[in-house]
Amino acid sequence: MHDYKSLVVSISDATKREYAAATGADLSRLLGDRAYKEQHRKALTAFFQEQLQRRPRLAEEHFLEVVHSAVDVDVLLITGMRDEAPFATLSHLVSDSRLLEIRVEVSEAVQIARRKGQGKENDSPRMNGNIAGSEPPVLDYIPSFTFNNDAVGDEAARVFAEYRLHPFLSDKLQRLASMVRSVPDLPRPSIEFRHVLNICQQPGGLTLSASLMHSIFSGDWEMIDAVICCEAGGFPFASRLEGMVEVPIVPCTSHISSHSFKASEKELFEMDATAIHKGASVVVVDDVLATGETLLAVLKLLAKAGACMEDTSVIVVGEFPAHRGREFLRLHGFGRVHIQSLLVFGGE
Repeated sequence: MHDYKSLVVSISDATKREYAAATGADLSRLLGDRAYKEQHRKALTAFFQEQLQRRPRLAEEHFLEVVHSAVDVDVLLITGMRDEAPFATLSHLVSDSRLLEIRVEVSEAVQIARRKGQGKENDSPRMNGNIAGSEPPVLDYIPSFTFNNDAVGDEAARVFAEYRLHPFLSDKLQRLASMVRSVPDLPRPSIEFRHVLNICQQPGGLTLSASLMHSIFSGDWEMIDAVICCEAGGFPFASRLEGMVEVPIVPCTSHISSHSFKASEKELFEMDATAIHKGASVVVVDDVLATGETLLAVLKLLAKAGACMEDTSVIVVGEFPAHRGREFLRLHGFGRVHIQSLLVFGGE
């Protein structure tokens, strides 16, 4: 049993410190007195928006300030994040660490009660421009998890952490990571190549990876119609997973297409047109997520075949956040495809 060190920090604390310095407000009360903070909410929001006009990368600055100030910590919980798609847009900044996005939902009635009945009239625009108390916007992305925070007490949060977050601290993930061979200066100096497929050559490697995919998957395997594997990297992992989920494996085969000698090579995929039915729920399995170009081609193919993108998930063995693959997929219209990775690697 491990004793993990954790720390909870509000992303808005940086703004509160700067606001207090500029206005003379009581910083200790801004940080710890909810009623006092509510009195300054509108002014705080206006102050943040004015700063944002002068410093467009302010949200990234605050995020990195919080991360870099957390030393000797295993799990850092950053509250108050209201940035759009923070997982996709910020993960490359902390590519050596696993980033999870938890969307916390709470009813308006509970919000008012927790603010001691001050109600909507004292609410103000949130720091990202969404109006507090208004209907939540339809997101063009999916967070890692969603937590309903209406319940009184901390029991619901404890259960959520046990079943959703603790698996990412599993020794099994550390054991899987040890099976990935690193090759320095490949394909060029200063680049460290991670041989993810080396897992297939290790005793128990495929079984371990399939077991972790099965347990970490945030959806319901009983609702999945097919597992799509990207050839050739995804095939060995999907094949071992097949026996655990009892759904058909559908391979996506790739080939390189070039219209002319000078044309840039483009990876294309094809699959059996009858393999999935319209509206099917599928899970795509691949070895790595880096730039996102391979997954984009596969997702376009699945959409053309009739798969429901709202019910499409992706599980990869290794992810390289520095390449910003999640953001790439979101910008190409696939932000609502749920992506999970077993391992995260820093660098390129």
